[in-house]
Amino acid sequence: MDKVFNHEESLSLINEMISRARNNYQKEKMYSMIYWGYITAAIAILNYALLQFLNHPNQSFWVWLLMFPAGIVSHFIDRYVNRTVLVKTHIDRMGNGVWKGFMIGVVVLLAVIFAVAIRYQAPIIFVMITPVILIMLGICEFISAIIYRHNPWYWVSVLFLVGAVGCAFLPVDLQFIVLAVCMVLGFVVPGHMLNYQASKSHV
Repeated sequence: MDKVFNHEESLSLINEMISRARNNYQKEKMYSMIYWGYITAAIAILNYALLQFLNHPNQSFWVWLLMFPAGIVSHFIDRYVNRTVLVKTHIDRMGNGVWKGFMIGVVVLLAVIFAVAIRYQAPIIFVMITPVILIMLGICEFISAIIYRHNPWYWVSVLFLVGAVGCAFLPVDLQFIVLAVCMVLGFVVPGHMLNYQASKSHV
């Protein structure tokens, strides 16, 4: 027969699940955050440089195809790291679902923008890619902050949203600089902080 929990036991169980999920997130995501932060920032800066120096600047955007092999490498990193997380909770699955939804959303966004640009011959719509992705990142960080009750991620979400607003007033090439800065401050720095905290907890 299933055990019936009283109010205090239910709260204790929920808090334990959140704490365990937060610890799992630190173990799983710190490497992923650092990796994707560096990769995305590097490609954004490379795209900026190519826009300045190529005879046909529009060809510079092909550099983002590097995200596909980077994603394959990330998959194997996640598989390796996931082996160290023995107990998964429902909250873990919720948090992972948020970021899976983000990845699916980015693919759909790009498909829609390219379809609209081709259908209506309106390449100007491409200027929306970076700010919309920054908005999506901000939303995902905000939801993660709620799920894991980790206040610093609220500030990270604000960083991405402010970056998105800034991009509205900038040309495409400078948007890539904003993206690079946001990825370093929003992914790389928090990722290293999580890494540091995890290493201290094992001392």
